[in-house]
Amino acid sequence: MKNTIIKTEKLCKSFIIGKTSNTVLKNIDLEIYEGDFTIIMGSSGSGKSTLLYSISTMDTPTSGDVSILGQDITHLNEYEIAAIRKKDISFIFQSMNLLPDLTVFENVAYSGYGLASKEQINQKATDLLTSLDLGDSLLKYPSELSGGGQQRVAIARALISDAKIIFGDEPTGALNSSMGRQVLDILTDLNNKGQSIVMVTHDIKAAARATRLLYLSDGKIAGDLKLGTYIPDNRAEREDAIFQFLKEHNW
Repeated sequence: MKNTIIKTEKLCKSFIIGKTSNTVLKNIDLEIYEGDFTIIMGSSGSGKSTLLYSISTMDTPTSGDVSILGQDITHLNEYEIAAIRKKDISFIFQSMNLLPDLTVFENVAYSGYGLASKEQINQKATDLLTSLDLGDSLLKYPSELSGGGQQRVAIARALISDAKIIFGDEPTGALNSSMGRQVLDILTDLNNKGQSIVMVTHDIKAAARATRLLYLSDGKIAGDLKLGTYIPDNRAEREDAIFQFLKEHNW
């Protein structure tokens, strides 16, 4: 039986707009398991990105509890949450959030300093970037790379800490199909090696990489599809199964 790495109990998230309160997440009870590639989908406004941010320390729930790796993060202070972010979780976002005044190498290496010796982190950053076909771009700045290149830098930065959980918010949304496929191949390989991934997407091709698909509707989990390990030869069949699942939920 797989270990639970993320657990929510009666998770709610509301936003105040003017004098109106809008409840986006409604009493969500959820467990996400170690080694899974969990995809979150839903129509626009369903709460999928809000859920991702609420379970990844990026936002604070209005009520309810969220646990990551056995720690109830809703009762931790900022220092304790920062320690979890540094060691146990990483983020890959559509916007990349690279620091424009740092080189490609610095964007990756600086995220790892403090986890091991500077020499070890420098070597690891170089190795990661080389493995992502960026070995010739270490001294370039993000603006000198294509969108796909920048996203690979963001992936290397997310991997420098050997985080137990990688969160992604539409990490392929701004990429062309070729670059998007390359990023998905990297994430799939990482998952096959044991890292847990939780990702929001609107793309059925991306969702086909999942071992599990959660569907959100009106702030609640309306569907939960188990897909098993991704096998490239079965991609079309998986995409068809996902399309039918989404159709059943009025996507």
